[in-house]
Amino acid sequence: MKPTGKKVIKEDSDSASTCLCATQALCNICGRTVDAQIKVEDTRVVLAKWCLEHGLTQSLVSSDVDWYLKSLAYVKPATQPLERALDSFEGCPQSCGLCPQHQQHTCVPILEITDRCDLDCPICLTSGRVPGELTVDQIRFILDNLIRYEGKINMLTLSGGEPTQHPDFLEVLDACRRPEIGLISVSTNGVHLSQNQDLIKAIRDREVVISLQYDGARAATYQTLRGRSALIESKNRFIEKAVHLDAKLSLTATLWKETDHTDIENILHLLFTNDSILSVMFQPLSAIRFEQDPMDRITIADVVKILAGSAPEILKESDFSPLPCSHPSCFALTYLLKLENGRLLSLPSIIDTDSYLDIIKNQALFGTDLDTLVKIKDTLYQLWSSDGMIPERDKVLRMIKRLLLDLNRLGPESPHSKLINLGTQNIKSIFVHHFMDRANFDFSRAVKCCNHYPQADGRLLPACVRNNLLCRI
Repeated sequence: MKPTGKKVIKEDSDSASTCLCATQALCNICGRTVDAQIKVEDTRVVLAKWCLEHGLTQSLVSSDVDWYLKSLAYVKPATQPLERALDSFEGCPQSCGLCPQHQQHTCVPILEITDRCDLDCPICLTSGRVPGELTVDQIRFILDNLIRYEGKINMLTLSGGEPTQHPDFLEVLDACRRPEIGLISVSTNGVHLSQNQDLIKAIRDREVVISLQYDGARAATYQTLRGRSALIESKNRFIEKAVHLDAKLSLTATLWKETDHTDIENILHLLFTNDSILSVMFQPLSAIRFEQDPMDRITIADVVKILAGSAPEILKESDFSPLPCSHPSCFALTYLLKLENGRLLSLPSIIDTDSYLDIIKNQALFGTDLDTLVKIKDTLYQLWSSDGMIPERDKVLRMIKRLLLDLNRLGPESPHSKLINLGTQNIKSIFVHHFMDRANFDFSRAVKCCNHYPQADGRLLPACVRNNLLCRI
């Protein structure tokens, strides 16, 4: 069914709530597609849906109504792909792939290269949903289609399963290293890599970012979320080896209501103090396999508050904004400029809002294409000549001078890898990405998804549609 996303702001006569818009969602109990509303209840935003069999079910969308309403201002017009795999719409999810109703192109494709995994995490989003192991030829075919659909891919994520378990893993990496593809990232639990220093070197030498599943420093966290308390030892061993080898890293952490704030502080400390760690992705728990109360869950607004409270000398809640090309309930992010003295300064605190949003739209990582770097250059020139108040002005201006010199050396023919390196060497990123589960699945979010799973048959499947709908047909 086609989601309406129609704004219907009205008071609910039966309760002290306000309906913000009508949409379609999934019954919490049976998973059927049902009519739904996004509603404000006191200080929270709730997804309420009505099933003929099971009546009213609800899920918390945002714990902070102010954050939610402000986030709606960041919605940008849809960007269409160059081509689509499907030219007609015959219902969701039957015609998924992308269909003509889908409102966003592919920002970050997630390519699942194998269904093999050496863990069985209780919170796994994709368990039983990866169709099987891809051959290198199938992967080349998928990449051909991606480039045909998009022209270029700024960032490609290899996933699974555990992608390093693919028997031809390095050949897969080599197949992905194409001029039309910018940054390549490998999502890993780190178990295999922690025991294989040569493989870490091989990934480093191919300029691939290793995205490590890292939920903090406490064994109890891993026992709950991953089913093994001893995982923390292999993860810390891997980080130590990777940093020593100067491999590029990012960290991905799952957060839930019981997450200890010391876990988050540990993750931020690793990001702030290691040049090898480029970014962190915090993911509020999506209950695909893991039970949680849908009305007592952690949301993006909660994560932003926790992050700002965990590093108040560096982060403020106002530093975070939605990713403009996505639905505002899917992503929040901020970028930190690395100063010469090792200090970190949030970009939103020194760049005006319009320029900042223009730079980050359609960007999953800062400065991954020449067009964006031209916008960055223009913004930096404005800062350089500005008389406005800039925190740590002298240090910032010295950094801007160096960045401008580096940018001026890059021309239209510069290799994509050089553009990527310039961004990642000077900017650290913090993302919050809330995948949907059955309880908070909203079709008006799904049609704006920019994270897609490319398939061997040429289709591109929006991540949360695949995880919640396509597993049942």
